[in-house]
Amino acid sequence: PVELYGEHGRLLEEHCARALEGSDSVLEWTPPLEDGSLRHLQTSLSPLRGEDGAVEGGVGISRDISRLKQMEAQLVAADRMVAVGTLAASVAHEINNPLSAILANLGLALDELPAIADVEARARLGEMLGDTRFAAQRVKEIAQDLRILAREDARPGSVSVTGALEAAARLAWNELRHRARLVRELSPVPPVLGSDSRLGQVFLNLLVNAAQAIPEGSADGHRITIRTGLAPGNRVRVEVADTGCGMTGAILERLFTPFFTTKPSGQGTGLGLSISRRIVEELGGTIEVESEPGRGSLFRVLLPAAPEAPPPAVEPRRSSVPALRRARVLVVEDEEPVARVVCRTLRSQHDVEAVPARVALERVERGERFDLILCDLMMPDMTGMDLHARLASAAPEQARHMLFLTGGAFTPAARAFLSSGVRHVLKPFDTEDLRRAVNEALA
Repeated sequence: PVELYGEHGRLLEEHCARALEGSDSVLEWTPPLEDGSLRHLQTSLSPLRGEDGAVEGGVGISRDISRLKQMEAQLVAADRMVAVGTLAASVAHEINNPLSAILANLGLALDELPAIADVEARARLGEMLGDTRFAAQRVKEIAQDLRILAREDARPGSVSVTGALEAAARLAWNELRHRARLVRELSPVPPVLGSDSRLGQVFLNLLVNAAQAIPEGSADGHRITIRTGLAPGNRVRVEVADTGCGMTGAILERLFTPFFTTKPSGQGTGLGLSISRRIVEELGGTIEVESEPGRGSLFRVLLPAAPEAPPPAVEPRRSSVPALRRARVLVVEDEEPVARVVCRTLRSQHDVEAVPARVALERVERGERFDLILCDLMMPDMTGMDLHARLASAAPEQARHMLFLTGGAFTPAARAFLSSGVRHVLKPFDTEDLRRAVNEALA
């Protein structure tokens, strides 16, 4: 065994020796095959005894458990992806709360700039606040991308390929920027039938793989190019090309095989491309690859264009909605910075105060009435859904005058609640978003 299997054979010899000494043992081992692949075997070894009970030999039975090991690895990987999706939704929600306070306070600070008499100081401060708001908007986009990627609702709909590709590029930016320049060659293309989250998963996987095919520290000398265009048969073409190490024909033959990976141990499960191909094929498309060692790789995704539909009527975004009257507004929000900035934003137009959810419930049950209750959806002590249900029983007219703030509905109950038609504002919001939503709700 040692001559055939090296260290694996030495382990097998040790277990055989135990059997000859009279002990049972079970060995799981992975002897290498001639083609370099591994085969998972489970070998049971037992002593073979004569009529007098003395050990006369041993018997071993081996069975191939490679498929079982693959299924275990797939379950672990699937569980990890579910956990990552849940974490992404949670992170997006947690980012949106402080980001709402940042964006709204920046808006209020910019509103106050004209009051600064010193022209040079006003210009310097305006530039700094503008740069800060630009950076905060970038974080807002990343949080939105995380929310899309983590979305459990994968029902197909009309999806912008360019939007999904750009969102994936933003999420992969930390991998990309140290290794290559990102080149965009994005031609106008029609939407495809799919889902943001599933297409985002495919494009993110292709971009990360492209980045990891290029060594770090030579970003100026390498490119990762994303392209969109039309293909015959009313299909949309998406390409991700890199100038990395490339692949041999032998690797290309096995590239989409589950659990096949060329990455070092611990850096990949070998499931990314097989899952990507399955997603693309389920959407009616195909995925192709071209590669040569030393000349980089190109992955091409072809997807059927979505059936044409008349463009939805889009109302022009109004710069502001005036307050028709000064109203009494109660803010229910567990994050104090967010509660303070909401009050600060609305105070010029309305009478505003902020209280915890249970205090709001007690005051309404005692008979107090408000023109609007502005309520966070997800709170640890009492959720906005719970408060709405209690008010619907105790004071139905107050339940009808609620406007919800949400950084993302990442539970089935929350998604169902928002889908029921209740009015809501997505976090992060800026001052104009919030004032408009409040004044529209009051109108």
